[in-house]
Amino acid sequence: MLTDRQRLILAAIVVGYAKAGKAVGSKTLLHDLQLSVSSATIRNEMAQLENQGLLQKEHTSSGRVPSQRGYRYYVDQLMDTDEHDEEIQQALHRVFARNFQQVDDLLQQSVDELVNLTGYTAIALKPEAIGARLSGFRLVPLDGQQILAIVVTNDGEVTSQSFRLPDGMQVSDLDGMVAYINNTLVDHLVVDVLKTLSGDLPLTMERVIRTPAAFLQLFGDVLARSISEKIFIGGQLNLLDYTDDSSLQDIKKVFELIQSPKAMRQAIGTANEGVMVQIGEENISDLLDNYSLVSATYHVPSHGAGAIAILGPTRMPYAKTVATVGQFRDALAQKLVEYY
Repeated sequence: MLTDRQRLILAAIVVGYAKAGKAVGSKTLLHDLQLSVSSATIRNEMAQLENQGLLQKEHTSSGRVPSQRGYRYYVDQLMDTDEHDEEIQQALHRVFARNFQQVDDLLQQSVDELVNLTGYTAIALKPEAIGARLSGFRLVPLDGQQILAIVVTNDGEVTSQSFRLPDGMQVSDLDGMVAYINNTLVDHLVVDVLKTLSGDLPLTMERVIRTPAAFLQLFGDVLARSISEKIFIGGQLNLLDYTDDSSLQDIKKVFELIQSPKAMRQAIGTANEGVMVQIGEENISDLLDNYSLVSATYHVPSHGAGAIAILGPTRMPYAKTVATVGQFRDALAQKLVEYY
């Protein structure tokens, strides 16, 4: 159980260390907190906090820095988020007062603004479109033998992939396949169409038209991508600013981790209605032991859950970061309703 003065000192050290990046000493605390006690009393309180595992010494300074346990105590017991921070409000306006052509543009702009606001790495997970239905399939001739396969779903998502026709084949040779798909599969759930592609649809289609199996597989690949979970990343190189003790190989593994929707879904977990703060070794992946991950999930009807997150050093301004992630999550969830 901490005294009120110890709580003040711990909070000041967490905030001061995040701001200056240097261990905080008793003289600095005495000046900042304006306490009517001596430096010796402050040092004694710091020693008590260190004995409780909330602070630790740096080798090059007589001051103290927060331990992981100290950060956890601060976030759970002492942190006071400012829901009306003017800088956050301006960032929200820059993103969500605009209209975007596609959801992907909105998500990318959101992470870019989060990077500008925090200086860290920002991540957004787009939810799988579990309720999406096929609206149409087209093949568009490009130059030479190049063809563009286009899948459109009822939520307005357009997914495409180019491929090359074998020499001697024309796009018109696949008109029967395109017509069959549009006549029999449109308005069906994409997940159900994918099931039929792995079931008896190829055999059924072959009885009606002559369709090369490879092109039916192409349709399935593009269709699967149309509902797959996507990840949007901003400020990835910012990780290099606070990974001094990590090898290049370790940093490469972190880069690979944050580029994987599945891995980041596991790392973020479920924050329900709140904002989750995972500090250092609390992270599910050992690769993030030297980082803090601040995240929040959002829900879109018929599309499941997405998420946004900030990945930065354990030495971060948690109050502002938590407020930023929470408010961006709320605005993003509300804005996405307009697109779906």
